[in-house]
Amino acid sequence: MTDFSTIKRLFSITEPNGFTENEIKIVKDIFGELPEVFIDYYTELGKIQNLNHTQDLLIIPERFQYYKNDDYLIFYSENQKACVWGIHKEDLSKSNPPVYMSYDEKEWKLETETLTDFFIAMAFLQAGFALEYTAECFYEIDDEGLNFIVENYKNKGVSFTQWADGINFYGNHDDEVIIVMSNNQLFYSSNTKEHFLEMDKVLSKIGDEL
Repeated sequence: MTDFSTIKRLFSITEPNGFTENEIKIVKDIFGELPEVFIDYYTELGKIQNLNHTQDLLIIPERFQYYKNDDYLIFYSENQKACVWGIHKEDLSKSNPPVYMSYDEKEWKLETETLTDFFIAMAFLQAGFALEYTAECFYEIDDEGLNFIVENYKNKGVSFTQWADGINFYGNHDDEVIIVMSNNQLFYSSNTKEHFLEMDKVLSKIGDEL
């Protein structure tokens, strides 16, 4: 079983809540073989709403028919469908394949090296909007502000290379995330008030409200 402990700690998930084998079979009937990590995620975490539908959207089994593509299994969509993410059909036999992003479903670019990295990165992005305590606005930061974050907070180890001109994630606790988009926009959240106030006291002062 794929290790999703980082996501579970971030969202305080203690029980699995996913799709059944029969529900996932709907996707298998369309695409045939599916990656092990894909099945594990849908089985264990697929029905958790704040994780999968707060900002961007995990494609649920009955909606895959509306995201047909000749070359990719599209499984995630930006909330207004500004872009989608997919797995190349030649990679569906791999247990943990790379994920690609497309704005037009014609040109595709590598987003993450593995599907696991994508699910963790997307969990951090969703967490910015979904956790109990969130920044009330985005902040614009300069190079000095960016360097402060890099030097004082741990890099979460996953990132988006394409969406929003690159998104990186930081934080010193398992239940918090600092999101830096395009190296100049910042927002942050936590599932505990103590950790949020600890961040807010510092981060709200290093940028300008947008």
